Amino acid sequence: MPTYSYKAVNTKGEVFKNKVESGSKRILVKMLKDNNYTPIEVVQVAKSISAKSKKRRNISQLQELMSNVNSTSIAREQNDLTFKERISKYMIGANRISKRDLVVFTENFYLLKKANFNNIHALSTIIKSTENPLFKGILEDILVGVESGENMYTTMEYYDNVFPYLYTNMIRVGELSRVAYNIA
Repeated sequence: MPTYSYKAVNTKGEVFKNKVESGSKRILVKMLKDNNYTPIEVVQVAKSISAKSKKRRNISQLQELMSNVNSTSIAREQNDLTFKERISKYMIGANRISKRDLVVFTENFYLLKKANFNNIHALSTIIKSTENPLFKGILEDILVGVESGENMYTTMEYYDNVFPYLYTNMIRVGELSRVAYNIA
């Protein structure tokens, strides 16, 4: 589970800082708001590769694994895949984000922005159709950042292993030029 560092203000105006483990940035922000804290900053702490992350799945987790496998079948109907094919397909797709995932996201985001969707609505729409669970989680974290008032490129910078430097800077130029255009 990822670790997040946050800074929040309570109703008395006191500022609190802490590090916690949470399923996603969105869950942490919701938890803070439910406890009458206003989040100022929520940042994912860099992950370190440890034995914990290499934990092997056991039989008790098989039902959860199979429910995720069911949601990732694209080419053929679920009934056409064998048990072994479903597991291998899930294990290949869930542990990495392919270039295809990034290209599909870029194309969809472009089309939605061209149709005058704002970033929040465009990201929400894309998240609903994203099949890769890892990429879906990253997009949800970016959505939480955008909803909390950050620029989209700022939240994308946390995922430099997914979004290349050039990609993030193209988003930055687009957002900042749009702000400058709206001001003028």
